[in-house]
Amino acid sequence: MTLITYLTRVHFADGVLEEALRGEMEVNGKRRPLIVAEDGHLDGAVAERFFSSFPIRTAAETFTEVPRQPTEEAARRIAEIYRDRDCDLLIAFGSNRAMDIAKVSRIAIAHDEPIAALSNEEGGSQRINAGLPDLYSIPGVLGFASAISDYARVKLDAGGQVLLSSRRLIPDVAICDPTLTLGASAAETACAAAGIVARGVDAFLSPRYNPPADALAIDALSRVRTFASRAIQMDDLAARREMMASGLNSSLSLQKGICPVHAICNAISSAATRKLDPSALGGVIIPRLVEFYDGSEDRGECRVRRVLNIRESRALADGLDELMADWPTPKTLSALGVEVGALSEAARLASEDRAISNGPRPIGRGEIRDILERAH
Repeated sequence: MTLITYLTRVHFADGVLEEALRGEMEVNGKRRPLIVAEDGHLDGAVAERFFSSFPIRTAAETFTEVPRQPTEEAARRIAEIYRDRDCDLLIAFGSNRAMDIAKVSRIAIAHDEPIAALSNEEGGSQRINAGLPDLYSIPGVLGFASAISDYARVKLDAGGQVLLSSRRLIPDVAICDPTLTLGASAAETACAAAGIVARGVDAFLSPRYNPPADALAIDALSRVRTFASRAIQMDDLAARREMMASGLNSSLSLQKGICPVHAICNAISSAATRKLDPSALGGVIIPRLVEFYDGSEDRGECRVRRVLNIRESRALADGLDELMADWPTPKTLSALGVEVGALSEAARLASEDRAISNGPRPIGRGEIRDILERAH
C-alpha cells in the first residue's frame, strides 16, 4: 500500500516519486508547475529524478530565493511569477523553508487583501478561501515539520510576524519517498532526528486531548530511538524509511496544535542574525523545556521515558540529553551561533506567541529567558 489518506493524500514508498508525481499531475491536468526549493536543492541525481517525473509537455518554472523565514515580500514575488507564467500548481521540494513559503504564497495568490488580515490574530483562518492553488509537498530529510502541517508564520513588510493557520493550507498531496534522503549527511540526518524528538515530546506533553495525535507522537519517538543512529552512521535505506515514517508521524501529531518548543524556536530564528535550522534548534531546546516542566503534573512523561528507554530514576531532560549525545548536532545555542544579545528579544517574541500556552504548565517571559540562558 503506497497511498495514505489522513488529512491529505500521502504517497509513501521507496522509489514512489516518479509514479506519484506523474500520476497526480496527469489526473489533475497540471502542466505548468512552479517549483519552490532552496538554492542548491535542485541539483544532482535527485533533481534529475524529480524533473524527469513530470508528464510530457510540462513547462516548469522555479523559485529558489527561499528566505530563512517566510516573508510577505517573497510570497508576493512567488505569486507574481505564478500569475505571470500562467502556472497551475505549486510544488514545494526539499526543506521546511520551501514548504512554509509555498503555503504563504498560496494565500498571496488567492487573496488580494493584505496577508496580515488573514492571520489567526485577525480571525483570518475562517476567511482563507477554497480557491487556493494546489500544493504538492515533496520533503527531503529536513522537510517533514511542514510537509503535512496546516500553519505557517510570515514576516510582514510592515514589521512583525503573524501566524497563518487553516486546514486549507495543508498540501493537497505529500510524496514521501525514502530514497530521496539517501546520501544526506550525518549532520542533516541527526538534525532531522532531533527535530522529530522535539516535535514528538512537545506534542505528547500538550494538555490538549487528541488520542490519535498522541499515538502518532509516541510512534515517532519509538522509531527515532530505534533507527536514528543507524541512519546517521550507515545511510541504510531501511533505516531511512523508518526515519521518514517517524518524521511523517511527528508532523501529523501536530494536530494537537503547535506547542511551546515551536514558539521558542521560531522566536530564536527571528531574533538571531544568522540562518538557523529549526530542527537543530528543537533538539537544543526540548531538554531544557522539559527541565522547566519537571515537578508539574505528570501528563505522560513516564510513557515518554518508556518509549525512549530512559530509566524511571532519571530525569526526562537528562535522558533526552543522553539520547542525542552522540548525534552530530549542536548541543547549545552558542554552538548554533546564537548571540547572547538575541536572547531577550527571543524571550519576548516567544512569550507573545499563542503556542507558548500549549504546554503542561504556564510559562512566562522571564522563565523563557531562563530556559534560553540554560540552553546557551
